[in-house]
Amino acid sequence: MVFTKTLTLHSEGDFYALNITDHVRDVVVASGVTEGSVLVYYRHTTGAILMVEHEVGILVDLQDVLGEIVPLARGYKHHLRGYDSNGAAHVRTALLNVSVTIPVADAGLMIGSYQEI
Repeated sequence: MVFTKTLTLHSEGDFYALNITDHVRDVVVASGVTEGSVLVYYRHTTGAILMVEHEVGILVDLQDVLGEIVPLARGYKHHLRGYDSNGAAHVRTALLNVSVTIPVADAGLMIGSYQEI
């Protein structure tokens, strides 16, 4: 059985972290799937799906490390195309994941106590 649901969520831009764990749980319940897996996929070129503890310290650390590895202020060749200046966002996305697959058992997400999407 395959069940597809598209969630429309809004970002505030830059480094914006939204905990969607409860949204995904709701989709699993609505699907009627009791055993299997759920694929969570971010359908955009400048975003990612992460499994982390949604805790402010971890999120700030992640933002800081990404800022060191992929600084916003840099001469990205992407900017030369002339229609946007978000080269850093594209490179950051390439280093992260745009999807995550989570096992489902007993109609619930098999995630650890502190894992969140």
